[in-house]
Amino acid sequence: MSSDLPIYSQTLLRTGLQFAALDRLKGRDDAAVWEKADALIAQMEGAADLADARRIALDDFSKNGLIKMHAALFSGRPNAGGLRSVEIRPLYRGQDCAPPQFISRSLDNLFSWIHADSFNDIHPIERTALTLTRIVDIWPFEFGNLTAAVVFSNSLLRRAGLTPFFVPPEHMREFERVIAQSMSIEMQPLINVVYNTIRREMEALGQP
Repeated sequence: MSSDLPIYSQTLLRTGLQFAALDRLKGRDDAAVWEKADALIAQMEGAADLADARRIALDDFSKNGLIKMHAALFSGRPNAGGLRSVEIRPLYRGQDCAPPQFISRSLDNLFSWIHADSFNDIHPIERTALTLTRIVDIWPFEFGNLTAAVVFSNSLLRRAGLTPFFVPPEHMREFERVIAQSMSIEMQPLINVVYNTIRREMEALGQP
């Protein structure tokens, strides 16, 4: 593992204690972090209108909201906001890549789960990682699925008063590896990287 990618550490988190440590960092003006994240996330798959897309996801955390958000992210591209109409082979081992006729139902099932009490009992960072993973698992769009998954799941962090998760271009290979692990139900590496990204940015907000 590359030593210059500390946010991708596989050290297990003592999640209760370490997540709680973020509470003391809340309440600072984090607008600049969200703008930084928008610029970097836009580079993942050529998205635009990140701020508008974030507002859509924050206002409508549903299947319809996900579709509208994708349309905003990739406005001007054919089939932006349209569900995938062709069957594709999985990109990651263990990935579902639902056949086109089952994508809408898979999204319905996802949001039934997301809105269940049991899902809301877990920490927002874990919810973010799980939501991101499940959207990638379904691969609902013909393009822009990683971007859509990150932007949409980040709305959970926004609601919790946390800074966003994002992936600089130089870390995309490591991110893809972590996503591949999450497809095999190995969620800890992705939870780690979301937590470490948030911690780094929130601690930086408190520095002079």
